[in-house]
Amino acid sequence: MRRLNSVIQPITAGIRRYSERDFDALVCRWHETNVASYPYVAAHQRHTLDDARTFFREHVVASCEIWGAHDCGVTLGLLALEVPWIRQFAVFNEFQRRGVGTALLRKARDASPSELRLFTFKRNLKARAFYEKHGFAAVAFGRSPAPEHEPDVEYRFPSDTTRGVHARPR
Repeated sequence: MRRLNSVIQPITAGIRRYSERDFDALVCRWHETNVASYPYVAAHQRHTLDDARTFFREHVVASCEIWGAHDCGVTLGLLALEVPWIRQFAVFNEFQRRGVGTALLRKARDASPSELRLFTFKRNLKARAFYEKHGFAAVAFGRSPAPEHEPDVEYRFPSDTTRGVHARPR
């Protein structure tokens, strides 16, 4: 990490398209981040790295355009987009609050300029604050499907909530 007088400095993340050579390192970090970020979701705590690899390959790689944030050869986070839905969005813990999420969100807006949508857990207050800071509005509250069964929030950007809410894709 770059520090100046004990202040964490922003990172200028390079964003590039996922390639198969990224798979192992990316999934390992994504899995670690999910386990650390969601201690209240039993399903995430039970998932093994092998479970994460299977899910990522069968559900994320198979249906999403994936982008990674990188700095000096280190992967900082990821964006998985199935326009207009952000299916996966993660900034690895030690790189949070340093501009990485903003850079990934910029890539999502470039890929889907008219609309972005996503779900996050209702209890994920850090993510909710991040999305709201970046112009997303909560448009629906519900419960995530199995195996989580966790209260969640649907967000939309732009925050024009006058359009009808679409059916809940999962």
